[in-house]
Amino acid sequence: MTPPLPDEARFRLLVENIGDVLWFKELNPARFTYVSPAFERIWGRSVAELQRKPGLWEEGIHPEDRPAVRQALRAWFSGEKADYEVHYRVIGKKGEVRWLADRGIILGRKNGKPYQIGGIARDITEREAADASRKRLAAVVENSDDAIITLDLDGVIQTWNAGAERIFQYSAKEAVGRNVAFLRPLEAADDEAVFRRHIRQGKRIDHYETHRVRKDGRVIDISVSISPLNDSAGRITGFSKISRDITQRNVDRRMFHQLLESAPDGFVILNAEGVVRMANARTEVLFGLPRKKIIGAPFEALLPAEDRHRFTACRREFLRQPGRSEKFRGMHLNGLQRRGGPFPMEISLSQVETPEGPIIIIDITDITERKEAEQTIRELNAELEQRVQERTAALTEQIAARLRLEEELLNISEREQRRIGQDLHDDLGQQLAGAWMMADVLQRTLEADKSPRHAEAKKIGGLLQKALAHTRGLARGLHPVAPEQGGFAKALETLAAQSGELFRVKCVFECEEAPPIDDEAISTHLYRIAQEAVSNAVKHGAAKKVRIQLTRAALTITDNGSGLRGPLQSEGMGMRIMRYRAEMAGGTLSVRNGRQGVIVTCQFHPTTHHAEKTAAKRRARQKARPHRR
Repeated sequence: MTPPLPDEARFRLLVENIGDVLWFKELNPARFTYVSPAFERIWGRSVAELQRKPGLWEEGIHPEDRPAVRQALRAWFSGEKADYEVHYRVIGKKGEVRWLADRGIILGRKNGKPYQIGGIARDITEREAADASRKRLAAVVENSDDAIITLDLDGVIQTWNAGAERIFQYSAKEAVGRNVAFLRPLEAADDEAVFRRHIRQGKRIDHYETHRVRKDGRVIDISVSISPLNDSAGRITGFSKISRDITQRNVDRRMFHQLLESAPDGFVILNAEGVVRMANARTEVLFGLPRKKIIGAPFEALLPAEDRHRFTACRREFLRQPGRSEKFRGMHLNGLQRRGGPFPMEISLSQVETPEGPIIIIDITDITERKEAEQTIRELNAELEQRVQERTAALTEQIAARLRLEEELLNISEREQRRIGQDLHDDLGQQLAGAWMMADVLQRTLEADKSPRHAEAKKIGGLLQKALAHTRGLARGLHPVAPEQGGFAKALETLAAQSGELFRVKCVFECEEAPPIDDEAISTHLYRIAQEAVSNAVKHGAAKKVRIQLTRAALTITDNGSGLRGPLQSEGMGMRIMRYRAEMAGGTLSVRNGRQGVIVTCQFHPTTHHAEKTAAKRRARQKARPHRR
């Protein structure tokens, strides 16, 4: 037989195996004389560490709780309070938080002041958690919009929350202690007795819809959920009741059904298997069937055979992709009218999740009139298109005729200019050359004879020489480009010199690399563009400096004149002819304002005899185009 332990040993064994922290402490100097092992579990520090460093006790207390602990100790030591009792949180070494209820006593005094104290710090974490849970639950109950009440098995009200006061308009003082039957309308059946019978059997009641009377006498719709309440031994002692005011919801539901019934479109509601659960009045009209034959049948039964499989596949895909409802709006199918046969309809699908599973709402629109209108519009569009084509052909022919006329006018102008230039060179030029030579011979003869008239003869010769030079210049202007005269670049250089002399402006010509143009027609078109641009710069822009630049693929004329007054909304004949010439040269023309003055640029990429080929193609297209009158 084991001998009994001494009292001190039994006490130490008890203290070291309880969950509370037993502590003894001296105050001056501060040191713990004894701390039970539960300290190590809660603080996460060894007792030896605490004895070496007494401040570890306070360091482990939650920072938010330290001021309250210090205040409690000061009030205790000063005699303001006879006892020391405080609740605080301790943060363990690993971050875990525990609640403690710390109580202490004074074990010894010196000079009237405590110098030795002791106490027990009890771990109340679970109790605090339960209290917090109860408080949260009480707050939820009190702040709930639903009426939450508890009753005994006889139906006497035990508790009555603020939600119950709002819904039924009775205060807790008025309701607690009364039998709940006072809320039942007089003409209604005694459903409370049924509730109590189910509760005694341990059954729950979920979302039961009924009616109750408020304090002001108004009857309201409510949804009731009831659960039994058990004591610690598991016996049923009463029940809780959660009542939700669904009056407005039912009003909204009735309004929804009224709107659905009066809707101009057909509406049906299907379950996930495609069976019709609800249909409105318009659906009966569309399909020519009474509602009782539509409800309970698959929606595919309302479609022709060729559309049934398509709708089934569509419905299944829709249920798999509920987030892409826009894909299933405005779908066209044919409906089957009982007496009239198939008719076109447009359907849109939407999905609603319910406790019983997803349901599909289908909006059905008869688009027979729309289809007829679309057909009429297509016919009118076809007729309009035909008329537009005819009018376009006529306008095209008119434009082609005008272009042919412009081309012919330009050709005539070029031919006439060349003829006049040739006549000036071959006829008048030769005659002036002969007269100048005769005047030169006469001047020399008179000078040899020492006649005083030889000076007049010399003057006449000079005038004839100038007239001959002017005549040759005019001839070159009218027939500017000739291979034997140096080609296109030489013609532009001459144009710059003549323009500078004629208009009394500074006109310069720059050529980085002459383009390989062996087509006299292209050279002539480009020359006329430069000639017109220089003339416009001086006449309309009052330019004092003009530069003609020629590169391998561009001709650019810039000036320092006043520039364009505004956008070229309407072009004159000169501008149209310049654009036409650019096209004939195989290029494009742009006219824009620069930093100062106007920049005219013709971009071209000509091939050999391009102008003749372009004109031939235009004439071929015009001949091949049908004539409509």
